[in-house]
Amino acid sequence: MCGRYSVLTEDEIIEIRKILQELSLRIVKDEFEQYDKEPCEICPTDHAPVIIRNNEGVSFESLKWGFTKWDGSGVIINARCETIETKSMFSTLTKAGRCVVPASEFFEWEKVGKKKKKHYAKDKDGNILFFAGLYRNTEDGREFVIITKEATGDMARIHDRLPVILRVNQIEPWLCGELTADDISNLEFNVSVFPCNVDGECEQLSFDFT
Repeated sequence: MCGRYSVLTEDEIIEIRKILQELSLRIVKDEFEQYDKEPCEICPTDHAPVIIRNNEGVSFESLKWGFTKWDGSGVIINARCETIETKSMFSTLTKAGRCVVPASEFFEWEKVGKKKKKHYAKDKDGNILFFAGLYRNTEDGREFVIITKEATGDMARIHDRLPVILRVNQIEPWLCGELTADDISNLEFNVSVFPCNVDGECEQLSFDFT
């Protein structure tokens, strides 16, 4: 799963605008023109930047992370790529509710005995990460979930799931519906992972997200 990630810096917001322009995706709505948020971790129910496709271009909006459960008992923050086209909650959104969630890094916890050890993962070259996601409209505003896939290789030692990470040239195909659930389940992406101890010191590891 993906249960927490880092919000973007002001420089990264500017970089995302440049990337969208280079992809010839016109930004028709931008809620971050006066972006001044300090770097911090995004948790479920927080609002965060999300890219949405519309008929005229793309919108860069602030959405709440997590679909509110029908009984109000909590939120659903992830959707498994293996079932997004068959589960009723997500199947219609794969056609008209796709989004991209940019992030600086994301976090996972490895079970070590009875304890959990926190790790954070970044693009190995320091680039922005782009997660595949789904969003929906509600009476209280728009909500989004991050799509996950099965973890393999070294990542499987830490957790059994990881977010689906898109390359820059896969952003538009995902938003437009060209990439299927099967396609994104097979995407590969290289990241660096840092396991942190209780003192905040990290030992860098590198592996492929496949």
